[in-house]
Amino acid sequence: MNRPILFSSFQKICWIAILLFFPGNTVWGHGSLKLGNFHPNSLVEAEVYVTQKKLTMRLKCFAEDLQLLQGVEPYTELGGKYDNEELKDGTNDHAKYLLEKIKILDADGNRIEGKVTEITHFEVPEEGISDGQLMNYSIGYVMEYTYEEAPEFITFNQQMVAEGALVPSELKILMKQEGSDVPYVKVMKPDMPETFQFDWDAPPLKSDASEEDWNSWFDQQRDKNLGIESYGSVYSFLYITPRDVRHEILIPLASLASMIEIESPTDGFLDIPYQDSLKPKIKALFSASNPIKIDGYVAEPKFDRIDFYGLDIRDFAMQADRRSVSMASGRVGVIMSYSTGTPHNVSLQWDLFNEVVRSVDMVAFEFDEIRKVPFTKFVDNNNYQWTAPKREDIKDIRSVPASFNSPALANFPWVSGLLVAFAGVCSVLGWLTGKKPIAFLIAGVATTIALVLTPWYRADVYMPGTKAVDLQQADEIFATVHENLFRSFDFVEERDIYDALKKSVDGKLLRELYLDLNNSLKIKEQGGAVAVIEDVELTHGELVGDGKEFPAQKPGFSYRCQWDLVGTIEHWGHVHQRTNKYDVVFDVQAVDQRWKITGMRPQRPPVGTVKQMVRKLK
Repeated sequence: MNRPILFSSFQKICWIAILLFFPGNTVWGHGSLKLGNFHPNSLVEAEVYVTQKKLTMRLKCFAEDLQLLQGVEPYTELGGKYDNEELKDGTNDHAKYLLEKIKILDADGNRIEGKVTEITHFEVPEEGISDGQLMNYSIGYVMEYTYEEAPEFITFNQQMVAEGALVPSELKILMKQEGSDVPYVKVMKPDMPETFQFDWDAPPLKSDASEEDWNSWFDQQRDKNLGIESYGSVYSFLYITPRDVRHEILIPLASLASMIEIESPTDGFLDIPYQDSLKPKIKALFSASNPIKIDGYVAEPKFDRIDFYGLDIRDFAMQADRRSVSMASGRVGVIMSYSTGTPHNVSLQWDLFNEVVRSVDMVAFEFDEIRKVPFTKFVDNNNYQWTAPKREDIKDIRSVPASFNSPALANFPWVSGLLVAFAGVCSVLGWLTGKKPIAFLIAGVATTIALVLTPWYRADVYMPGTKAVDLQQADEIFATVHENLFRSFDFVEERDIYDALKKSVDGKLLRELYLDLNNSLKIKEQGGAVAVIEDVELTHGELVGDGKEFPAQKPGFSYRCQWDLVGTIEHWGHVHQRTNKYDVVFDVQAVDQRWKITGMRPQRPPVGTVKQMVRKLK
C-alpha cells in the first residue's frame, strides 16, 4: 500500500542532531553518511499552464536528483567526480521517471497520458562535477498533456520516493489557468493528491483586478462549490436543530488512508464491494473520535450514511448512484445523527489529527445562526461549545368553531315512512272492502315494525339551493385549517404534534397525516437533511358542490385548493430550497362543533399520498 512517508519524533531528533553536528556537510547515500553539500530530500518545481485543450508542465529540479532517484554515483577513479555521459543518460532517464511518477488524472480519476517535449541539460564544466556539488545545477523538462474536452477538474498525484531519504520528496506546483496570470500554489508530498478546479465561464481574474472584484469572484465560486474551497481538505458541518443534532464530515480518501488501512488498488479505483468493506472501519474510527456531548452526556452517533464520492459537486449535493471512485480524488461523506429532542447544550471535541490532517474547518449551524470554527493540531483546545438561546414559545394552534347552515330539511327514516304509508293503505282498503279485522291487523304489524326501525334506514331531505357555508366562509375556514395542518409540525415532541394536528384533522385521515407527514419530514436526504417547511402560500381556492354528500349529523363542504409549498433541506453546508405546487380537494366537516379536515383527493397532476407530497420537497 502506498502511504505518505511519515516520521517519528525519534527520527526527527536524529535528523536535527545530524544537522547540528554536520552543518552543511550531510549527505545520505547507500545507507552511509558522507560529507558534501546535499539536500536531504528531492524538491521539484512545476509551472503548469492549463488551457481548454492542453496542459503544459515545465519542471525544474536539482541535478542531485540524479543521485537520489537515478542512482548516479561519483567514481573514485575519476577523483570523486561524476561521469559526464552517465549524467547525461541519467538526465534522460529522469525525464521518464518524472513522467511516470507525476500522475495527472481527469475528473473521473483516469490518467491523462503525457509526453516529454523538451529536456534542458545542465552544462558540465571541463573539470567535471565533484561529489556533493550536483545541488548547484538544475535540469529542466517540458511535458504536454492533451484532452478532448475542457477539464473541470485535474488531479495531481506525485509518487517520487527516494530510497533512504529522511524527508519525503516534494513537488511545488504553480498552476495558472488560461485567461488569468494569478497562480494556484501547492506543495505536494508523495501520495497526497491535490485537485484543481477550472471554471471556464468565470476563470480567475487578472492580478490587477480590484479587491471588490476578487471578493465577488470568490463568493461566486463558494456558492457554486457549496462552500468547498479545497478538495484536499477535511470539512465538518455540525447541525443543531430543534429536533436533533447532526454531524457531517467530508474527508478525502487519501487523508482517510492515513487513519485506517486502505489497500492501494492496482487500477487506482475502489470498487463498490471494497467500499462496503471499509464502512465498519470508518464507523469504528468516527465512533471513537471527536466526542459530542449533548446536555452534559456523551452522545452515541447513529450512522445515517457513509458514501463515497467523486469530484462532481452534484454527487454529494444530490444523492448520486454508487460507483467506483478514484483513490487519488475520491472523498468519503459520513453523516452521524443524535436524536435528542430540543438540545440545550452541545459540545464537540475535535481530536482526529495526524501528520496528514493538521487542520479542519467546521461550520456550525446553530438553529438560525451560522458560526465558523477552525480546528488545528497546533493548539491544545479544539473544543466547540454551544448553549441554546432563549426562544419564543410556539403560538398555540386554535381550532375553528363550526357555524353553518344545515342544507338538510330533515333526517327522515325512509323505511319506517314506507311502512306507515303501507299501513295507511291497508286500513283504507279494509274499510272499503269490509275486511276491517285483517286489514287493521296488517296495518298494526306494519306500524309496529316502522316504530322499531325508526332509528335505522334514514335519509336526509335537502332544501333546494342550500349549502352548509357560503364561499366567503369556506375561504376563511379552509385557510385556517390548512395553515394549522402545516403549523402542527412547528412543535418538536410527538405528543404535541399529534395534539396540534387533532385540532384541525379528524377520522382516519388524522392518523394517516400524522404518520406520513411526520415521518416524511424526518426522511433523510443524503441520510441527514430534514425537510423544513418555510412557507405555505394559497394560490387558488373554490367551493366544490353543495355539501349534500355529507350527513346532517356532520355537515360540511368540499374545497378545492391550490398552493405552493416552499421547503429547505440542508446538508454538506448547503441549503437546498424546493418549491412545489399542489392541487387537492379537501373535505371539511363540523365535528364536535369544530371544523376539521376529514378527507383529501389529489387532482391532476396527481400528488399521491401525503408522504409523497412531502417527499417531493426533496
